[in-house]
Amino acid sequence: MGAATFVAWWLIGTYFRLAPVALAIQLARVCLMPVEARLRQADVDQAARIAAAYHVGLSPVPTESPRASWQALAQRIPELRVLSSDAALQDVRDDIPFVYQDASADYLQEFKRRYHLEKIVAQSDNEYESMLKLGAWVGTRWDHGSDLLPNDHNVCNPSAVIENGSRGATYWCEIAARTLVHAASALGWPARLITASRDGYTWEHAVAELWSNRFDKWFVIDADFNMVYEDSTSRVPLSAFELHTTGEQLQRSGRLVLRSIAPPKKGLRFRSLIPFYAYVHVDMRNDWCTRALPRGSPAGGDLATWWTARPSVGPILTAKVRVDDHARFDWPLNTVALYALNAERIDGERVLVKVGLAGYSPVFARFELSIDGRSWQPVEGSTESVIVTPATHSIQGRIVTRSGDEGPVSELKLSLVKALQP
Repeated sequence: MGAATFVAWWLIGTYFRLAPVALAIQLARVCLMPVEARLRQADVDQAARIAAAYHVGLSPVPTESPRASWQALAQRIPELRVLSSDAALQDVRDDIPFVYQDASADYLQEFKRRYHLEKIVAQSDNEYESMLKLGAWVGTRWDHGSDLLPNDHNVCNPSAVIENGSRGATYWCEIAARTLVHAASALGWPARLITASRDGYTWEHAVAELWSNRFDKWFVIDADFNMVYEDSTSRVPLSAFELHTTGEQLQRSGRLVLRSIAPPKKGLRFRSLIPFYAYVHVDMRNDWCTRALPRGSPAGGDLATWWTARPSVGPILTAKVRVDDHARFDWPLNTVALYALNAERIDGERVLVKVGLAGYSPVFARFELSIDGRSWQPVEGSTESVIVTPATHSIQGRIVTRSGDEGPVSELKLSLVKALQP
């Protein structure tokens, strides 16, 4: 190796904070990823087809946005006005390539039956408390340690992991996180695996994140340290992305609450984990046990991993996909958008508005609508006709999941400001 080459190699390694051997390995990995992607394009296409099925309701979805559809309706009928809205007028995200494990998988059904997971989360005041019960159950099945797994790191036999834990086996944070992801998935709760690191190269901690319909967000459950993080002001649980961006500030201001969900493990010494969230990444699938992929497939591994990092971490040599947008990294689930499809004047006093519903949910069962605060009614298909009279009206939509959970509510308020002229 010439002097110039050595200097260049040393400078690159210094820039990316990698020793020569580690630099060579990582550089080879980054360079091979595009080659693997071309060879395994069928894997990507398969994942895209699966992810497309999570978009429910109107098909095809109108090319115009929900907001534009209501604006166009108001132009046709000037007396009809949109007063306020929230998620009802937001486009449902169509660029999230995450693939979820379906609860019907045999190994999950066996896990749920054998350990009576539904009973574990029963008799809770709300969905959040049920999820914390599940996290506490997983977090108390074994002590922290590093025993060999009965299967592999994907924990494709969670029942065996729990059984071995009852016999004294000890496992580390990743096994707790993966087991909790499987347990949540078995109950129909979307979950994902998060890895945290101080330098972006060494995977130092793993946690599970569950989607909360109650709070309309993802949040961390640490089933190794047996805790969740909450903002003391709002008492809302925090996601890994939020711990990454605001964890240090909340900690300094005394607003970061470390809520214990179970007794601490004897094999762990407590320490602040906020520094570990300097770098976080999310594996963009949790169907590790039912969709086998060859090593290096772009539908798994680096090219199917999203990451973000604090500026203090510095540059990282990786083929993983960097996503610094909070709204995208913590994409919403079980959301509903309301479209104005058509409107007809019934008479001089009323308008019949045809409302279309579109949503994003891997656990979708049906849409429901509530008009003017009345009881929720199921929607047959993805459209519903609503009669609007000279008054202010509320149209609320939500998704009900296959496990019976109610998704976040989207609301649209309309007003027919005066009687229509025939």
